[in-house]
Formats: sequence, structure tokens, C-alpha cells
Amino acid sequence: MKILSFVLFLFFAVAVPAMAQQPQQQNNIPVPSDTIEPPPTQQELANKKIMNREPNKAALMSAILPGAGQIHNKKYWKAPIIWVGLGVTGFLIYDFSDQVKTYGEAAEATANGTPLQKTFHNYNLGTLTETQLRTLQDDSRRYMYMNILFFSGIYALNIVDAYVDAHLKEFDVNENLSFRIKPLFYATNYSHLATGLTLSIRLK
Repeated sequence: MKILSFVLFLFFAVAVPAMAQQPQQQNNIPVPSDTIEPPPTQQELANKKIMNREPNKAALMSAILPGAGQIHNKKYWKAPIIWVGLGVTGFLIYDFSDQVKTYGEAAEATANGTPLQKTFHNYNLGTLTETQLRTLQDDSRRYMYMNILFFSGIYALNIVDAYVDAHLKEFDVNENLSFRIKPLFYATNYSHLATGLTLSIRLK
């Protein structure tokens, strides 16, 4: 009798949850939606095509004339920064290349026994040895290459900035979005104070 009671109890314990789950499973059957998104119109496709041309146009303008893409994107304050950066590095490239040439000529003249009696960048070239002149030449060449790298970086960044800015012009940022970065202080497992940053994005 006890065995029969235990078997009946086990049967109900298994059958009741299974029966209770059947309506829930039926409720989880996906219901097809009656709303179908309409295909884009010809005008929308044309607007999207024009919109996609804008970044390429801004990048091309900055490649031809640095700063022109920023002006096209109505970021007028960026153009003078690009012009100053390219102007300063361009002048330094010219100046250091002139130093490389002058110190090289002075070193050759000193090696031939006819030192140049000339003052250049506060140096009296006639009083310097060939080794000193070669050192100055190598230093000037290194600074020239460094400024060529800076000039190329500013020029490339000018193109990338114009391209990305043209893309972001169509990005919708309104009052319903908020973006905040705050410092974070917390204690670790060993009671040591640790620091970090928290990023929170709020959608209203």
C-alpha cells in the first residue's frame, strides 16, 4: 500500500508541472505581424545616394586644398588650425633642409682645407671641425624628417576629419540622449582603494 501511494505521488509530481507548462508553451508561439515595412521610395533612395556622396566630396576637397572640407562641413574653426599646423611644419622642413645643405657644404670645404668663413645660425662655420659640422648636419636631417612626418600626419588627419565630420552631420543627437563619464572609486577584495571611470548612456 505504501509503495502504491508513493508511485501515485510521484506520478502527480511529474504530470502536474508538465500539464501546467503546456498553456505557457502555446502562448510562446510567435504571432506573425500584420505590419510590413514599405520599401524605400525613389526620393528616399536618391537622398541616401546624395548623402553618401557628401563624405567623399568633403575628403576630396580637403585633399586638394587642406581645410576646404572642414569649411564645407561648416566647421570653420578647424581650418585655421590645419593651416597653421601645415604652415609651421612646412617652414621647419624648408629651414632644416637648408641647414642640411649648408652644414654639408661647410663640412666638405673644411675637409678640403678651405673652411667657409660664414656665420650661419649663430655658428661661425670657419671655426668648426668637419666632425662638428657633420654632427650638425645629421641633427638637422633628423629634425627635417621629423617635421616631414608631422606635416604628412596633419595632412592625412585633415582628410580623415573632413570625411568623418561629413558622416556625423547626419547623426541625430537630441535632448533625449545623454552621455556622461564620471570618476569611480571602489574598494577591492583586499580593502585597497581603486579608481576608474564609469560610462553611462541615458535614453529618455
